[in-house]
Amino acid sequence: MTSGDTQWPRYQVFHQEGPDRPHVNSGSVHATDEEMALQNARDVFVRRPDCVSLWAVLATDIHSLTAEELEREGLPESKNEDGDAQTYQVFLKKTHSGSHGHVGAIQATSPAAALAAAVANYGSQGGIVWWVVSDTSIVRTDPGEIDSLFQSAMSKPYRSQSFYHTVTLMRRLREKKGIRE
Repeated sequence: MTSGDTQWPRYQVFHQEGPDRPHVNSGSVHATDEEMALQNARDVFVRRPDCVSLWAVLATDIHSLTAEELEREGLPESKNEDGDAQTYQVFLKKTHSGSHGHVGAIQATSPAAALAAAVANYGSQGGIVWWVVSDTSIVRTDPGEIDSLFQSAMSKPYRSQSFYHTVTLMRRLREKKGIRE
């Protein structure tokens, strides 16, 4: 953060609803560090949906490419291909109203090379936006902590919309005021 910046760093959050499901982009949280990012992500995004895993990554560590950029400019140019290959996780957004979903991992020597490989390997799936993230940039929940992180939310009545008797309450208010539906 710069001296004039009052925002904590932004982390992009991905949740997984079940062991056989992909991680899907949930949104973002601001946090001082990775640990706080996971805690904030749990509190913000895991109140209702089932969750077995959360990933958080600094937004600045996500490298992206849109279908429009690809059509207009082509693939980004890789400047330094001499480094060691590392694992990049690939996320693909298929529709404008959808979220980025994890589609796999690739090996590449740079973010630009990772984006090129992502388009080559997953472009046939009809993506409109590709994200690649170095595997080392992702902070993950520990599988051994699943129960302590997520089970407490399962018993909370606010998870269920039937907990809120809004329709019944509104009907009673209308009856008291003599308003017909």
